[in-house]
Amino acid sequence: MKKKLEIYVYHLGYGGIEKAVSSLCKMLGNVYDISIISLYQLYEKPIFEIPSNVSITYLYQTDLPLKMKKYKQLLLEKKFGEFFQSMWKDYFCHFHFLQFFHDFGLSFYLDGLGGKYRKLKKYLASSQADIFLSTRWEISRVFATCKNSSAIQIGWEHNHYHGDLVYKKHVIESSKNLDYLVLVSRALAKDYQREMAVCKCRPIYIPNVIDFPLSFCSDYQSKHLLFVGRLEKEKGLFDAFEVMKRLQERKIVFHFDLVGDGPLRNRLEEFVQHKNLKDYVTFHGFQNHAYIENLMQHTTLFVMCSHTESFGLVLLEAMNAGIPCMAFDSAEGARELIIPNVNGYLITRRNVDEMAEKISELLLDLPRVQLLGKQAKEFSKNFLPASVQVMWRKIMEDD
Repeated sequence: MKKKLEIYVYHLGYGGIEKAVSSLCKMLGNVYDISIISLYQLYEKPIFEIPSNVSITYLYQTDLPLKMKKYKQLLLEKKFGEFFQSMWKDYFCHFHFLQFFHDFGLSFYLDGLGGKYRKLKKYLASSQADIFLSTRWEISRVFATCKNSSAIQIGWEHNHYHGDLVYKKHVIESSKNLDYLVLVSRALAKDYQREMAVCKCRPIYIPNVIDFPLSFCSDYQSKHLLFVGRLEKEKGLFDAFEVMKRLQERKIVFHFDLVGDGPLRNRLEEFVQHKNLKDYVTFHGFQNHAYIENLMQHTTLFVMCSHTESFGLVLLEAMNAGIPCMAFDSAEGARELIIPNVNGYLITRRNVDEMAEKISELLLDLPRVQLLGKQAKEFSKNFLPASVQVMWRKIMEDD
């Protein structure tokens, strides 16, 4: 009889955690009886594919967190005009006064009074799972109040604390009584192992996984550069466009494809117009894997300008298609995945001129790109399910 694995998430919308959960379910779905318990149902169905044999339970059917995040971001950026326009559009222009008071009250209950965890505690108290997997430290903290002595409890930390010692303390305190804390970074795993040496919990490194090997390699011929990810501040896309501007000034033939959506899309499109880069850039919006793979077949380089990146799965997905990767070394995850002169290059001190110079060199040296791409594809094989599944089963079977 299969062991029962319950995975606890905030939501199944857009995000690296949600993509990792999808991949884990695909990898372990035939080994364990998997259920996902999601605090919120933001969309009609999960953004990333969840296998049909995995059950999903939503504790709250509301997209309220999306609205609150949008309003908070506008207030933090002091865009008061856009804030009131957004409120008007969401509620008042359609006379949804009751909905406004309902959402305001529910938001205060869920966040201000901690109500979002009450249903979670109730669900955990009645669960008969053999393995509990938390995807956030806030959920791990709830695990401690509902301890099932016969079950294995695992925390899964996707984020680097990036010097935020308060965040790091939250992770340690919420995880110290779990059985394992899974980190997606080797360096981060060693860091937490030192900090938690006297705790019951064992920090352990398990990387994220590529769902399947791609059968093709890029043809590299089109001089297309690619970015895939959320259009948000942490991704450093304004710096990316500064790099593109320097390529344009050098009269380098190129085109920059961006796949993804997010709160900065309008501002980024305006910035592209301001820099006279419209003919060099395409915003594709959020797209499925088939669409991205089609782009990858003709991509020469993958470009990441993130300020921070805990793992950088998109880098591995690009390498899986035989595409060399460029990134700033401020992204911790990129430092673990990109081996300079082997599968790509790391640029120090977020130097946009140096990145533009290196991209220019590669776009003019196709044999070099082909060699890097071949080595990148070989490197990506270390992150396929056959390798990573063994690491997960080792702790889930508690061997």
